[in-house]
Amino acid sequence: MEIFNLEQELEKYQPSLFNYAFSLTRNRDEAWDIVQDVNYLVLANRDKFESRQYPFRISFTFIKNRFISLWRAKKDIENRITYLDSEKQYLFEQHDEIVIYQDYYYVINIINQLTEQERLLIGLLIEGRHYDEIGEIMGLKKGTVKSRIHSLRKKLKGMFSEIIDL
Repeated sequence: MEIFNLEQELEKYQPSLFNYAFSLTRNRDEAWDIVQDVNYLVLANRDKFESRQYPFRISFTFIKNRFISLWRAKKDIENRITYLDSEKQYLFEQHDEIVIYQDYYYVINIINQLTEQERLLIGLLIEGRHYDEIGEIMGLKKGTVKSRIHSLRKKLKGMFSEIIDL
């Protein structure tokens, strides 16, 4: 009696599985990813397969279902993305332009009122630095950095109270 080796049999069908996945995706990398996912599913569930042909027939169904899932996910993501019309996104009414410039100069004026240490702190936060890194750069302890950030936030909230409803 011949012993059924699922790995060898699965390896034999790889070109057919890939061709089918490629016919669906039209992309080599996505096709290989799908085939690898299906191979994993088949091997992980090897105890559920009774005959030799069943794993290979079901593999094609798995490929089709995986492709549909990926296609739906990709379509869902594309629907969530907001595309801006490059010609229209910067069109403003004349009065909008004035408000934007007023806000810009207002913000610059507030930033110029801050001390050099406070501006450095804001710059480091904008760069995404952690409290430890900020402390090393500014020569402060982590707790002092946190305290100064808290104080700076309160100060900025007060300074921006004219244009922001808090």
